[in-house]
Amino acid sequence: MKMQSVLTVAALAAGAMLTAADIQLPKPQISGGAPLLTTLARRSTNRNMDGKALSKQQLSDLLWAANGINRPDGKRTAPTAMNKQEISLYAVLPDGAYRYEPTTHRLVEVAAEKSSLDNNASVVIVLVADRDKQPGEKWAAVDCGFVGQNIYLYCAANNLATVFKGSFNADNLKKLLKLEKNQVPMFIQPVGFPK
Repeated sequence: MKMQSVLTVAALAAGAMLTAADIQLPKPQISGGAPLLTTLARRSTNRNMDGKALSKQQLSDLLWAANGINRPDGKRTAPTAMNKQEISLYAVLPDGAYRYEPTTHRLVEVAAEKSSLDNNASVVIVLVADRDKQPGEKWAAVDCGFVGQNIYLYCAANNLATVFKGSFNADNLKKLLKLEKNQVPMFIQPVGFPK
């Protein structure tokens, strides 16, 4: 009985561990940065990126700012209609594609293959709506807008370039990210260092 309990605990612990390809992000830095009005004055769209990689800390801060958990009750930095929290973020990096898990603040690998969504971006953030949580496309689009603006503000505060895009090959993206039928890629947002 005792041995069975030990084995059960070991199996549960092993299941909760990161796989080798998952990325545990460092704790987000949630203080400092440019003042809000300065950030708003800097906010702009810039498609010209140099391809240089973001640091793990920058990626951590970016994803947290976009749609991370900022309160003990699990609510996010971006609001959602009726608090449905139907927007998931995927990060397409040069070495693969990952799903952002805000509760554990990590990236879970969904594809190990290289992708060329945007050759010059450090990362392409894909905003995916879950139709089971929020069937109204209008509300999902609005909620994506909140997330996108958070990304714009983070980029403006940290001298990064970004562009919010609605034109992309959704079928290819669904395959790359291994999305379920109820999951819809709504927008993509490349982020990188300006040229």
